[in-house]
Amino acid sequence: MRIETLTPELSARYETFLLARPETLLYQSWRYQNMLVGLLGCRQQSLMALDDSGSPLAVLPLMAMDGPLGTIFNSLPFYGSNGGLVGEDPRARSELIVAYNRLVQAPGVAASTVVESPLVQQRTDEFVHHFIDERIGQITPLPHEANFEAALMDSFHYKTRNMVRKAAKLGVEVAIDNGAMSFLVKVHEENMQEIGGVAKPRRFFSTLSTYFRPGEDYRIYVANLAGEQVAAVLVFYYNRTAEYFTPVVRKEHRESQALSAVIFRAMSDASQRGLAFWNWGGTWLTQDGVYRFKSRWGTQDLRYRYLTSVQNPVVLKASRAELLAAYPYFFTVPFAAISG
Repeated sequence: MRIETLTPELSARYETFLLARPETLLYQSWRYQNMLVGLLGCRQQSLMALDDSGSPLAVLPLMAMDGPLGTIFNSLPFYGSNGGLVGEDPRARSELIVAYNRLVQAPGVAASTVVESPLVQQRTDEFVHHFIDERIGQITPLPHEANFEAALMDSFHYKTRNMVRKAAKLGVEVAIDNGAMSFLVKVHEENMQEIGGVAKPRRFFSTLSTYFRPGEDYRIYVANLAGEQVAAVLVFYYNRTAEYFTPVVRKEHRESQALSAVIFRAMSDASQRGLAFWNWGGTWLTQDGVYRFKSRWGTQDLRYRYLTSVQNPVVLKASRAELLAAYPYFFTVPFAAISG
């Protein structure tokens, strides 16, 4: 067995390994990692444990970013992208953890974080870490019976069923429109400004088709009401999972429940496509409203963790603004732990 860093030459074997496993997510994919390198200017550091014939036994998606306090490692960066170990071979897993721990404790490293996957419930406490941050992963299992739409509706909370029906009664119509990126971006920025959140960078959206195939790897579902675009959601597809990635709704049309109509159509199509899971993404333990909304769509809770180690103590003295500016879109340390 040997440990190698993922390269383009190894990418085909890496993808074959991931796609043979039902628990793998978009974030761990070769395409997504290429996007991170191009978008963030980070370095590819993903690790693979290979057998004597060069076949993967386990992998650890990993990115690095250099900055004024040293190097930050994330598995993975960018809005809570899940990384973590993939693979069940005990020796391969152990060797990857040893390689990671050696890498992130080398001179010049500031901090490192492993973001576990909600679909992998095997704990990895052996990763070096000083802090643990917990998230709630919310997943809706998708039905595959002939009457999948009815099965989906039956799994929802009655309030969610009523929201979907309200949108239909008001005449909300939903269509796939992968050319509606400008609408999605504009309303996403408006929505984030309204709640004081950080919008995804425009370059992410403008370069999406460079790394992913419209219609195959992602779709944009758009809700129209009286001929006007009022809501949309960007959905990614990878292996057996549909990712609820960027939902948007014009604030003056929230009561129409157009977003609920969009989500239901996208979930129905994912079910018809034969996918197993709809991934709502991670929710902080303090986000009661967000958690409640997602939980009413037939979700299962799957908790996962951020395992963070700090090698340069100056990181804990920096301010939140300094860390965000120095390492954009990378997780440095839980902000509750800093004194700056």
